[in-house]
Amino acid sequence: PVNTASGDAEERYVRRLCMHCLDPACASVCPVAALQKTPSGPVTYDPDRCMGCRYCMVACPFGVPTYEWNRPAPRVRKCVFCFERLQKGEAPACAAACPAEATLFGERDALLAEAKRRIGEQPEFYQPVVYGEREAGGTSILYLSDVPFEQLGLPVGLPTEPLPGLTF
Repeated sequence: PVNTASGDAEERYVRRLCMHCLDPACASVCPVAALQKTPSGPVTYDPDRCMGCRYCMVACPFGVPTYEWNRPAPRVRKCVFCFERLQKGEAPACAAACPAEATLFGERDALLAEAKRRIGEQPEFYQPVVYGEREAGGTSILYLSDVPFEQLGLPVGLPTEPLPGLTF
């Protein structure tokens, strides 16, 4: 439960998917290039290349990659932004299926403009920041919220520069 702007406790369900960082730390630490940032934006995962080191789990500031501990041939699991659908010119399934337009898909600049428009139209409702605009150098997944982002389980206080640049 989270406390809303009115002070009421309310259950919230927040999808915890890969943020598809603009400069992903997970891909920068992968010694076998099992995680790669594609030119179109998604951070993809190739289980055939993965050696199971789990460096990606440690490097991700959002705690997204998980490991199949209970499988005989475990893999890292994460959202790949429906990469196959994007290659066909289709939107990711989550955006295509959302009837309320709570999940949108498009160019990052257009989505940022839409998020800021929504905040501007209802400043009493939304937090005054777009989560993902600057966190860890920026992400392809953006969030709006009416409660502080830490109440949604999202990490706050991340650096604004891309994390791979901090590891030299």
